[in-house]
Amino acid sequence: MPHFFVSSKDIKGNGVLIRGGEAKHIVTVLRKKKGDEIDIFDGCGNEFRVRILEIDRLGGFPRIKANIIAQKGGETEPKLKITLFQSIPKGNKLDFIIQKATEIGVSEIVPITTERTIVRLDYKKKKNKTIRWQKIAQEAAKQSRRNFIPQVGSVLDFPQALKEFSEGKPQMGIIAWEMEDKNYLREVLRSSVGCGISHFHLAIFIGPEGGFTPEEVEKARRVGVVPVSLGPRILRTETAGLVVAMVALYESSDLG
Repeated sequence: MPHFFVSSKDIKGNGVLIRGGEAKHIVTVLRKKKGDEIDIFDGCGNEFRVRILEIDRLGGFPRIKANIIAQKGGETEPKLKITLFQSIPKGNKLDFIIQKATEIGVSEIVPITTERTIVRLDYKKKKNKTIRWQKIAQEAAKQSRRNFIPQVGSVLDFPQALKEFSEGKPQMGIIAWEMEDKNYLREVLRSSVGCGISHFHLAIFIGPEGGFTPEEVEKARRVGVVPVSLGPRILRTETAGLVVAMVALYESSDLG
């Protein structure tokens, strides 16, 4: 059974108001009616089974009034919390990255610009893109039955991203760099997330199509971010972050 996103502000006590596109899908596509049961989630980790009490068809979109009959069990969120600092790639590649990162369990995605980032967004475009990216994360969470919607942060430049890392919660940060020849992803992860640390928070930095500059990697190193090699092959920017996140989740016993 699919589940549907309902903002926490529309859940009051046992009462639920479902509106907008979610209500339209429930009524016009699934053809649900009064008395039927559906699953909803609030994007903050809670999932509920509700029963439809009333469908208001006045106006452009239907509005559904429902009542919570049970809180759903089952934990879908990984104990390992991952923040992906992803350099903005060309075209719509970031749409794909956000969608797939949400599906595999990444907790937060922060778009960043670096010295070699080609895409440059003005204030209006940043705002519009962030709204679009958050919607993609919401739809991906819904599709993969996550009851938590990853936050897509505001676009930061690389120094701002490093500042957010150093002042934030991650216990560890890694930066993928093709020139690294001492630290390898598996060994670095196994020495940290693979040690059975619960609720570990990992930050992953992924560069643009041209990669990070040596100066950027050195700046990251100074604030405690560890440069790592992903192996002998060069991965595309839209592939690298997903690979690192999946390996980290595997090493933390969340996948497989």
